[in-house]
Amino acid sequence: MLPCANHFFLAMIQWHPRFSGVWCGVIIFAAAAWLYFLHQRMLRRVTPNRARWLLLPKILTLLALLFVLFDPVSAVQKNEAAKGKLLVLVDSSASMDVADDYRQPRVARARNIVASWKSALPRDVSVDELEFDTTIHPPGEKSASVGRGTDLGGCLLALSERNDLASYLGVALLTDGGDEVLENPALPKLPLYVVGLGTDPAAWNDVAMVGADCPATAEKDVDFEISADLQARAGHGGDFASRLAQVHVVLEHATGTNTWEKLNGQTVDLSNLHRLVHLPVKCSVVGIQRYRVSVEPVAGELSSLNNSRIVTVNVQKKSLHVLFFAEELGQEFKVLRNELAHDPGIAFTALFRTTASRYMLQGDRQPGDEALADGFPAAKKGLEPYDAIVLGSFPAADFSAQQMQSLVQFCENGGTVIFLGGDASFGRGGYAGTPLAALFPWRISDREPEQAHGIFPVRVPPMGTGNPILAGVEDIVARSSVALDAVNLVDELKPGAQALLGTRAGERELAVVATQPFGKGKVMAIASSTLWKWAMQPEPVRPAYGLFWRQAVRILTGKTEGGQNLAVRWDKDFYRPGDLAAGEIRALGPDAAALQFNATLAAKNQAAPVTVEPVAGQSQTFVVKFRLRERGDYNFRLVAYQGARVLETYEKNFPVAPLLPEGSRLETDELFLKKIAETGNGVYFRERDAGKLPEQFAGKSSRKVTVEESSLAEAGPWFLVVFLGVLVFEWILRRRLGLF
Repeated sequence: MLPCANHFFLAMIQWHPRFSGVWCGVIIFAAAAWLYFLHQRMLRRVTPNRARWLLLPKILTLLALLFVLFDPVSAVQKNEAAKGKLLVLVDSSASMDVADDYRQPRVARARNIVASWKSALPRDVSVDELEFDTTIHPPGEKSASVGRGTDLGGCLLALSERNDLASYLGVALLTDGGDEVLENPALPKLPLYVVGLGTDPAAWNDVAMVGADCPATAEKDVDFEISADLQARAGHGGDFASRLAQVHVVLEHATGTNTWEKLNGQTVDLSNLHRLVHLPVKCSVVGIQRYRVSVEPVAGELSSLNNSRIVTVNVQKKSLHVLFFAEELGQEFKVLRNELAHDPGIAFTALFRTTASRYMLQGDRQPGDEALADGFPAAKKGLEPYDAIVLGSFPAADFSAQQMQSLVQFCENGGTVIFLGGDASFGRGGYAGTPLAALFPWRISDREPEQAHGIFPVRVPPMGTGNPILAGVEDIVARSSVALDAVNLVDELKPGAQALLGTRAGERELAVVATQPFGKGKVMAIASSTLWKWAMQPEPVRPAYGLFWRQAVRILTGKTEGGQNLAVRWDKDFYRPGDLAAGEIRALGPDAAALQFNATLAAKNQAAPVTVEPVAGQSQTFVVKFRLRERGDYNFRLVAYQGARVLETYEKNFPVAPLLPEGSRLETDELFLKKIAETGNGVYFRERDAGKLPEQFAGKSSRKVTVEESSLAEAGPWFLVVFLGVLVFEWILRRRLGLF
């Protein structure tokens, strides 16, 4: 009887030898050689005909033994119609309550689709239905979250970790997609079918806040700006378009978890369906500040869910103070000042000479800095308000012995000193034999040649690879033609100094940027007067200058996120539920190989260990990764040990939540949902095509393939019967040939 069309069988023989291929070949060769020599021996005693009959039982016995040795397995492949369950998840967040077809809410249409599937799916495929918003829960169960938000990433992660997932044929997700695009979400290891709920936005009457922008950081008591991008649609008709002439925009500041204080507002004209609004803000409170920009509801609009956006600003004092001192202010000062201004935590003050005995202060002022009007301090107390001192190019003769000594003491006590190159720097400036000679990372000589001019390509020497000061800069130098127009022909580095950037001048290899520790402080010297020209170059070289200086100032002074011994950088400023957080940890000391880490991630009064791993090829760099599963506050704690001694402790709090309020984007993001379905080895359906999903389980694509294997050598007693039969046959044969 032929098998039914619903059951297709394919049988094949597979060999599972008990030894490796080489040994199997050796055994076969040895067996063949044994048979050959046995046959030759028999020919000397009996006729060729009798020799062949006597050899036959030996051959049969040997073949039986080889049969067992190679262990043939019968593999039967069955292709049958799929039987099992389909797991269906219906989005029950607040945005699914929107009746964007002006007849039924999205969630009601989704449930109608599920009901139609139950009757259209094959008889052997049943449906298990659940709902999700911030969590996965049974249908009809009230969510504990305020506002019934959508944590699609967190729910997909929870779904992928279900213990019963293997019992399902696939997962069907009915959703409008949430408000944010997910990056590398964790997906279940089953076919993921996605149905996008939503109608054409062009047919809506609606006002939306499609974007809000503000600086990530701002300075306390300094004006900054929040911009709001407004968009309107009037495709459903009526007199809705006439109501767009006066739309009210309100800016509020968070004073508690769910309490807001109105700051200001504007009335704008949205008759042309688009408007960009700028709202000035000033904050006198330090820390993470939340602002909400809202459009007051317009009568007749589809939904007010997308009428507001929340932005977050880190308001901080200028905690890192830099003093720039030079005889005169040139182009390099202007470029450096502008680049450091991008970091609101850096206060930049410039001191320069106007006449032979008069000086001027510019930039951020410090309490008690009036004494600097008399020139560079001759006592270390005058430098204590500053974290870093940047010195331009001028002769040592313009520095008194007391001023030099105050700078040395400043560095010994933990300050940072940065020397700029030029015609009057280092040995050319007469600094050999002065108290400042000990600060330079190079050996200083009065016989130092004058600056060399030309084109000097810059590279990162091996000892500079992976240094946190060059994070991002190293890649730019490796991929682009980065050069200097002039370099100081400095001498060799001192022991303990480290070259960050190097070049070649004639036959000499030069370290054009080098650092060294001095006392409790750090020193950096730049053997060039043209590094600032990088900021004038086109992309991708242009950002390298500012990135280098901002990182250098923070890392040398120890005012990084990590601290004095570690620099920690995270891949994102904010994380959503389900996101993978990745942190890069760079050791600032030379003994990174001796470090050991203990890291934990705590949430809801429970802490779990986190693994810190070294980055291959970067001796100073480590990486830590962990999933942030759901909304809430997480605390990451890292303890670095050097031997039994605690070297550094670092902590960071992660407030995990969607960046956008629920319903901020009511449009269905079909490209995003299609990408999720394709990545999950499934299919994306528009709402109108959702009825095609049962075809995936009725056709060939839903057939289930199983393979059953059984050893032929162990399948019943036949092998023993054959073996005994061969022995009996040989005994009878020998009796007839008279060999007993």
